[in-house]
Formats: sequence, C-alpha cells, structure tokens
Amino acid sequence: MKKKILSILLMIALMAGTLVGLTACGDNDSKESSSSSSPETVVKEFIKNVEGKKADKIVKQIDMVGIAAWNSCYGDYEDYDDNYEDYQEEYDDLDKDEVEEYLDSLEEEMQEEFDYIDKIKIEIKKINDAEKVEDTKNLYSVNAKLKVSVTEDDDTETDTTTVDFYLMKKGGKYYIVGMDTISGNGLDIF
Repeated sequence: MKKKILSILLMIALMAGTLVGLTACGDNDSKESSSSSSPETVVKEFIKNVEGKKADKIVKQIDMVGIAAWNSCYGDYEDYDDNYEDYQEEYDDLDKDEVEEYLDSLEEEMQEEFDYIDKIKIEIKKINDAEKVEDTKNLYSVNAKLKVSVTEDDDTETDTTTVDFYLMKKGGKYYIVGMDTISGNGLDIF
C-alpha cells in the first residue's frame, strides 16, 4: 500500500515528470480554482478533495506553470517570479489543445491512482495563517499538521504529518504550486 501512496504523493506534490514532457510547463487557464478567498481556504478545500479522491477538482486547484517554477527553485524562492515568467512564456507558445489533453490525462492518471485506495481520511489538526514567501511577489506558504489515514484492502495505516503548502495568487485566486512534507513517518498522501 505504501507504494501506491507514494505514487499519489509524487503525482500530486510534484507532477514534474509529465511537466518535463510538456516543455516543463502547462497551465490551467481553462479551469477554475474552487476558491479565491484565502490561501488557508484553498488548502482546506484541497485536502477535502484529496480525501474525497476528486482528481478533477484537484487539477483545478493547481497552477502548472507555478509548479514548474516552484520545482526549479529547489527551496530558494528568490528566483520564483523570474522562473514563473520564463515558464509562462513557454506555455504561451504551446498548442492549447495539447495542454488541455495533458490536463485531462493528468486528471485520469490521478483518478486511477485514487481508485486503488478504498478510503482516505485527513483530519486537520492545525493550520497556520498564510505567510508571504520572502523575496517573491505572489507566493504564499501555509503550514498544516494533518492526521492521514489510508485504507486499502481492509488495511488501514495512519500517520501524522506536517506539510507546507505553497500557493500562488494569480488573477485574484490562489492556486497550489508545491508542497513540502516537513515531518511524518512515511505514510504521506502528499
């Protein structure tokens, strides 16, 4: 079961393998974020969508250009804004039908991975207020302590983990662009 959980972790948190296949970026302009009210609200909705195994809603909450820019920073976010602009230029040159096909296939792959898991239960133990990431224009972090339970084939594993979610404000809405698992015993859905 941990292998399947790890594959979902990698798909949701990084999504970088297929990003490289699409010139390291893609976007979700045709998709709508589920909320624009605050980064904390978007994180709560994201967790709810992971728990509900709703790949279609998860894809709508992420910004692929932002993920590519976030991944290229390797934890040093002072270049995030410049990287985002560079990846956005690449995105603008992509065929929009190909991008839409990519997002659809990403959603399908994510849903297939979710289908292997019987149940995901995520309890938010604590969620901190968003903090603007230093040296960036529109990047925010939200720290959350989560209790994650995953059931597959009547086998349930539980872990408490702390995750830093990174969100970008774009067009008045917040989108998830990255996640770092800070602590936990390896049973991370993120």
